[in-house]
Amino acid sequence: MNELKNKVVKYFICCSLAICVAESVIDSIFEEQLLTGANADESGFIVLLAAWFVISILIFLVGAYLFYLFIRKAIELESKRQMHEQNLLFSCIAHDLKTPMTSVQGFASALKDGRIKSDEQMEVYDIIYKKSCYINELVETLSTYSNLGTENYSLNKTKINLCALVRDLAASNYIEFEDKGIELRIEIPEEPIYCQLDEKEFRRAVNNLIINAYRHNSSGTAVLIKVHVVAGTVFVTIADNGKEIDKKLLEKMFIPFICGNASRTSGSGSGLGLAIAARIVERHDAKLYVENDINGYTKGFVIQLGRSTKL
Repeated sequence: MNELKNKVVKYFICCSLAICVAESVIDSIFEEQLLTGANADESGFIVLLAAWFVISILIFLVGAYLFYLFIRKAIELESKRQMHEQNLLFSCIAHDLKTPMTSVQGFASALKDGRIKSDEQMEVYDIIYKKSCYINELVETLSTYSNLGTENYSLNKTKINLCALVRDLAASNYIEFEDKGIELRIEIPEEPIYCQLDEKEFRRAVNNLIINAYRHNSSGTAVLIKVHVVAGTVFVTIADNGKEIDKKLLEKMFIPFICGNASRTSGSGSGLGLAIAARIVERHDAKLYVENDINGYTKGFVIQLGRSTKL
């Protein structure tokens, strides 16, 4: 939607400039003739004035029509893009729900029919519970992503200590990194860095990037979680020295499910984590991008925020 708004502004500026230039050329052509006609032939002056007026109106109408055509084309492309995204979204969610739902139904039917031995029932109950939690996570994730795309969605920004927020998220995910055998390196200043953020949503965005780091890296990998300020601009970086990202995927990293196929088929992710993070960061008027030039690391997801605020 922001891309569409940018296109509207760009087309408006271009068409307005084109109309101004055309009007300026017409004015320069008619100016001398109108002055001459005013001093000579009155009827000729009226004809010239009418011609100048008609041509000016035609230039404006042509510019307006071109602006209309450009906007209509942009809206059609945006509508097709959103329709494609929705179709992909529903298709992938349906695919992800089918496997755990089938398992839950199968085990529940086996329990109902008495086909599960008593000493195996607790294990089956545990499987059903975990599958139901995964289903619930998928539904909540889909709801979150859909809400972030609506115009009515708004942030509740307050002054937040970014260092404390990221440090807390790193600590809450520490066990997951240990279980995967991933070394966690933290570079977060002790002194606070304050930013205007929606704490709940920004926490979700950073947490998704951290989860992505341990889900898609193998044992022996090192992951860096860093917060720093450069020339007043605040950066949050989650980098790793794992496998490089395929160059073909770089431009599509934050499109739903593009990079989540492997994790979704293994039941370890929804394929929406990066897309949700990108939307939340965008709502904060910030940028989320992939950086491949981080010393000692193959890749890093970087959130670039505006300037920090003072106490």
